[in-house]
Amino acid sequence: MVVRDDHARVLVLAGGSGTRLWPLSTDARPKPFLPLASDHTLLEDTFARARRVVEAEHVYFSARDTHAPLLRKTLPAVPEENLILEPERRNTAPAIGLSAAVIGAHDPGAVLAVLPSDQAVKDEEAFTAGLRFAVEAALAEEAFVTLGILPTRPETGYGYLETAEGEGGPVRKVVRFVEKPTREKAEEFLSSGCFLWNAGIFVFRVSVLFAEMERQCPDILHAVQEAARERRKGNMEGFRSAFALARKISIDYAVMENARAVKTVPCSCGWSDLGSWDAVWEYRAGSGASNVLRGQAEIGGGERSLVFASGRPVKVLGLDDVIVVDSEDGVLVTRRDASDLLRESVEADMKRRAG
Repeated sequence: MVVRDDHARVLVLAGGSGTRLWPLSTDARPKPFLPLASDHTLLEDTFARARRVVEAEHVYFSARDTHAPLLRKTLPAVPEENLILEPERRNTAPAIGLSAAVIGAHDPGAVLAVLPSDQAVKDEEAFTAGLRFAVEAALAEEAFVTLGILPTRPETGYGYLETAEGEGGPVRKVVRFVEKPTREKAEEFLSSGCFLWNAGIFVFRVSVLFAEMERQCPDILHAVQEAARERRKGNMEGFRSAFALARKISIDYAVMENARAVKTVPCSCGWSDLGSWDAVWEYRAGSGASNVLRGQAEIGGGERSLVFASGRPVKVLGLDDVIVVDSEDGVLVTRRDASDLLRESVEADMKRRAG
């Protein structure tokens, strides 16, 4: 059952690059457009997730204009007016601000639930229940409401939300945002019971976002509001010029970490950000010695590995804990625990191409 409020909207973030998922994820075809968690793309899975919370016509998409053909091909039923396309990548604060300005011009009372489209969820019912509750809380309160993931391990690759000690209930106050911790700190967070993983899922009234942006980053707010005005007039040159004035910064740094009121709805739903091939293996295989195969892939005499084949047979023999991905853009062979090395290599390639 969807949220029965005409002001509720879902904004799906469909950008990103996914440098730790090369060679399948590239700038031309980033992570949301890949079938990593199921037989459908992550973007299709996220759209289906959004439609469990609001009507389909109330789901909007933020993406770069260079990905517009791919977006339209992946989701042909989405109306053109629900695509909010950015002329260049400026990170999530300008992207979300622009989308809020576009949507808010039609409905100043809108409440946006922002969903990244590069994540996966195993328990869809639990996720949907948590997100609906967060939307209802944001409709009722002058606060940002996040979906906080109950941690299952001392993860060092995620940011955390600290909640007030001893505070329970379905909605908790967020004391602070915490960056990726050391292993020792992550173990302390897990044992304390006061910390949740920050999934980057935020729900808020457009008016609350604009008030905080005016207080914390007015330059970005004014740039995206001007860009939205030019977009409505059909002046695409003015739209591009105005949007280019917005600083490149994430919504976490620009707004959320110093916002006056942030709350969270704890959720246990088998969430993963699929941030690396190792994370994809873990999500698909679970615990134990399972292998994950796709296409004409074969593993012999090996355990805990992922092999994706695209169009030709790929055999991996006598090896444990490896990632092998074959695609038309390249071939990757690496240890499962070497995602940082892959990111550094891909980013160095991008810098070389940029001159």
